[in-house]
Amino acid sequence: MASSYSEDSSNELTCAICLQLFEEPVSLHCGHSFCSSCLENYWESREESTACLCPNCREVFPQKPKLHKNVILARLVEQMKLREGEGSHCVGSQAEGKDGEGDDVTVNVGGCESHCEVSNEGAAMRCVPYETLCCERHVKPPKHKGHKPLEPEMKVEDPGSTEHGNSIHFYCKDDETLVSLMCKAEHQDHEVVPVEVALAEFKGILAAKYPPLVESIKQVGSQIQQVHQEVRDTQVSGKDKEERLEGERREMYRAVDEKVNRMKRWLSERQSVKLSHLERQRENLQQEMDCLCEEESTLKASLKELETVSFLEGYKDLLCRLESRSHFSTTEPAPPKLLDFPVEEQNVDSLIQINDDLLKEIQKELVKQVEIADLEFNTLKRLYGRTLSLDPNSANPYIKISRDLRTATRTETHNQYPEHPDRFDRCAQVLSSECFSSGRHYWEVDVRSSSSWRIGICLNSIGRKGKEGWLGRNPESWCLRKYENKYYTVHNDRGTLLAVPGDPERFGVLLDCEEGEFTCFGGSRVLHVFRGNFLVPVKPAIGVYGVGDSMRFCSF
Repeated sequence: MASSYSEDSSNELTCAICLQLFEEPVSLHCGHSFCSSCLENYWESREESTACLCPNCREVFPQKPKLHKNVILARLVEQMKLREGEGSHCVGSQAEGKDGEGDDVTVNVGGCESHCEVSNEGAAMRCVPYETLCCERHVKPPKHKGHKPLEPEMKVEDPGSTEHGNSIHFYCKDDETLVSLMCKAEHQDHEVVPVEVALAEFKGILAAKYPPLVESIKQVGSQIQQVHQEVRDTQVSGKDKEERLEGERREMYRAVDEKVNRMKRWLSERQSVKLSHLERQRENLQQEMDCLCEEESTLKASLKELETVSFLEGYKDLLCRLESRSHFSTTEPAPPKLLDFPVEEQNVDSLIQINDDLLKEIQKELVKQVEIADLEFNTLKRLYGRTLSLDPNSANPYIKISRDLRTATRTETHNQYPEHPDRFDRCAQVLSSECFSSGRHYWEVDVRSSSSWRIGICLNSIGRKGKEGWLGRNPESWCLRKYENKYYTVHNDRGTLLAVPGDPERFGVLLDCEEGEFTCFGGSRVLHVFRGNFLVPVKPAIGVYGVGDSMRFCSF
């Protein structure tokens, strides 16, 4: 019997891969244990995408688990090796126990040949569940979790047995408990199945949860990668814009410097010319001044002549000289306006105005480049909000338009509308009267009174006859759709399911023609962004499909 017990223990301590006693045993989450090197080599030899799985039960691990050494198994292996080496020399007392099948076994634990595994002294206690022989000095106290020191000859029940001492072979689904063969009679009215069947069934249930979990991990991982890419794109875009602005600033500085230097050179040249002219004018006036002073002196001298004969003889000559001077004019023509700026440069403010216009264009470009997600929602409404009106000439006969041209109601009866080429004859839809091909435009639609609807835009070339005109079912239209309490984005007959929290009463859309973007909002949250060529005229559109339902363009 002791030989059978030793053989069973050896089997329990054998690696299922190399079929040898464990070397550095490690345990997986499923409970199975293997040699660390055997498990690593097994995983490396596999080429499938699900390489990390248990070689025993085939349980798949999404990520390679972190392996930890199983200290208990390592200890038991060491004990097994010691017993195999010392079994022939052990002649001490025997202790009874139970093997894995519930049968009594005897194990040599006492006597002079049973030693403490720490001090090699005589063993006095046995530590359960590790079956470690210890002396009085090295036995682990009960406060250590999982350790229970017992007398060497005391029996320990097999943990794989029931309270009746019988091995477990069944599982009761009603009570969710393990059942032995003897206890099975107590569960005769319950659904009792073999443990292997229960194990397979429960593993199947858990395995069915695995593919959706993996898919969710893939989706979240893809979204994380998308966010990382958007972060990188935003950083690159911001750096490019900064470099472009720096280039424009340097170009503006260069243009201003060149203009100012040219004006300074021109001013210096004309200043030199005018100063030369003024110097010549000063010299001429000084000569005239000298002559006049000379005549003045002569005249004074003549008036003081006392002798009548001398005065009379010189009078006539002096008079002639004075009369010749009477035609002298002290005012000369003003020099040309050499210092006046030419026509294209006479107003320095014009240069400043040019720079102001450039700055305004840069500011306008910066505002245009601001991401919609960075704008406060109220700011978005205030800047680009539009109050739209419905076009009665495009309304389907089962769509009734309110008097203020803002509400569309789906009716059960046919409304008497005149024939018009713009009218939808089969699709319960209506277009707005407004048409956009440039700028940014934001509008909202109140959908609280409708359970099935579409909100979008379309080219004016969209079909109006037959079913080809459904919003989103063709290349000429883009829309947000609600159907059976689910939300979709649809374009060219391809839809994408959206995750919309709650049930918003209003949905908004922003059309950016220059950027080619059509953004859908649920409340204040961006749901989806369409991209296309919106520089051609497009019209807002709505579709109401439930009888009695209505939708309304909100006012701003």
